[in-house]
Amino acid sequence: MSAYLRLLGFTRPYRWRFAGALGCMLVLAAATAAYVNLLGPVLEFLFTGRTGAVASLGRFLPSSLDFPGWLARADREQLLGWLPPIIVGVALVKGAAYFGQFYLMGMVSQRVVADLRTALFDHLLRLSPAFFSRRHSGDLMSRFSADVQAVDTAVSYALASYIRDGLTILVMLVNCFVLDWRLSLMAFVAVPATLLPIARFARRLKKVTAQSQGALGHIAEMVQEAISGIRVVQAFGMEGWESRRFKEENQRWIRIMRRSFFVRALSSPLMEAIAAVGLSLAIWWVGGRILHGELDAGKFFSFVAAVLLLYTPVKQLGKVGQIALQGAAAAERIFEVLDARSGVPDAGTRALPPFQGAIRYEEVGFSYGDRPVLRGVSFEVRRGEVVALVGASGGGKTTVANLLPRFWDVQQGRVTVDGLDVREVPLAALRAQVALVTQDTVLFNDSVRANIAYGRPDISADEVERAARMAHAHDFIAALPAGYDTVIGEKGVLLSGGQRQRIAIARAFLKDAPILVLDEATSALDAESEREVQRALEGLMGLSGEGGQRTTLVIAHRLSTIRGADRIVVLAGGRVVETGRHDELVARGGEYARLYRIYEGGHGEAAPVVRAAP
Repeated sequence: MSAYLRLLGFTRPYRWRFAGALGCMLVLAAATAAYVNLLGPVLEFLFTGRTGAVASLGRFLPSSLDFPGWLARADREQLLGWLPPIIVGVALVKGAAYFGQFYLMGMVSQRVVADLRTALFDHLLRLSPAFFSRRHSGDLMSRFSADVQAVDTAVSYALASYIRDGLTILVMLVNCFVLDWRLSLMAFVAVPATLLPIARFARRLKKVTAQSQGALGHIAEMVQEAISGIRVVQAFGMEGWESRRFKEENQRWIRIMRRSFFVRALSSPLMEAIAAVGLSLAIWWVGGRILHGELDAGKFFSFVAAVLLLYTPVKQLGKVGQIALQGAAAAERIFEVLDARSGVPDAGTRALPPFQGAIRYEEVGFSYGDRPVLRGVSFEVRRGEVVALVGASGGGKTTVANLLPRFWDVQQGRVTVDGLDVREVPLAALRAQVALVTQDTVLFNDSVRANIAYGRPDISADEVERAARMAHAHDFIAALPAGYDTVIGEKGVLLSGGQRQRIAIARAFLKDAPILVLDEATSALDAESEREVQRALEGLMGLSGEGGQRTTLVIAHRLSTIRGADRIVVLAGGRVVETGRHDELVARGGEYARLYRIYEGGHGEAAPVVRAAP
């Protein structure tokens, strides 16, 4: 119920449409009751010919119409002429009310689901990478697809049915008690007996539904992993093993669904049997009253029709209740993500002027869970400098780089830009001054132009081309089938590694941020591609005189990058163990010299000094 109450909060912007739908539902329920009250008197009139049989309809009409007086003057022919138009009129009102509630409620539900989907997407964009490191992308995609679809069905179908049928039941119950309260008590004596099994079925079904949604999320994880790692799967001949894993997970899902279908299949016959008990008791009891002349046949016909029309929405509620429970379980999974708090709160309020001075790491400590990565790290990057981070794999180099744009937050110490703690300024203001080129190039299934001018459709074609030329990418882009309008596929799959990296560098050129972070930008490239990318990186850093000198923090991988740095910071065991220029550190004979000897002895000039940190 709490999930649906929260979903109803999303209807607030559309409250007038929602109110209109409720109004139409009330009219629909009233029109259904009018049918019931017409049925008995009309049947009695048709079989007996007595005009007094329809006198009971007068209580539903305004007293100013003087229905009893008109009825006393009317003959059978006149009454027969009026009944068909009245029935058609009620039908038209009922039809119009049904159309109104269906259309209005449908539009409200679709807007609510669209807003929910948007809220989920926007919230995911604001969460820090720490959240995604604990969640599988396949499970998150399942919440966007299967869970949102379940909520869509529940809101557009189950919720509307609950309100519409609930109002109909309420109106029909009142109508039954108005017709004959003793008969109503006899007919509905079995209703309380349905509450206990229905409540137990609902709890069981909700639990099973939650398990089913979780199993679907796990299936989505397996599919996403197998597709993204298809080359590894096929190279190791693991197609059969992956297929067996998938079949086992499917079988687990089937076992869960078997329990779900058992509960759902049992609920409807139980409702049917209990309804039959109530109606049988009513018929048995009322038979004696009719025989003794204590009950009019017309009233009995109306009552039976009311009971039959009453149990139809009751049974419908039992069916849509299953859909509603599925929607509630799915909504809880969605709200679980919406309630997740970012590990990097965007609470900064201080203005960050254009970068002028220095970036400082001051006694920075950081851990992933209970695994310490950085311990008291301190160093400085002054404006216009190129500072390289060097160290063994797992030494914390990438973590240091990630703390600057606040992908994670420091746990001890602080990181400052021009003396301001990065946690005190808005994230947008901080990240606007940082450009990032990583080892894992992120490109989108769009044109080359759109990837370079990412999120900035107002950028002119000349500016995009200028950025591409500065990144040494223009020549290969121009050779593509549609040039800058070529769609490069998911993650840029239609391009080589070096080409993808140069498009990412062109994107950084276009951003023209004063601070640049290079996270092993050439580690995955062959020697020829590396040379092209290195030339582009030198231009981006400003070492070639293009675009001005940028302040650059480099996760060192290639010797040429390290040699060109103004200062090299060596990390070992999560601490800064050495700082200096290349020649100084080699002459010192410490950790950097050891890494350098390994590099020189094992690989030569084209190999990396040290592998990337994870």
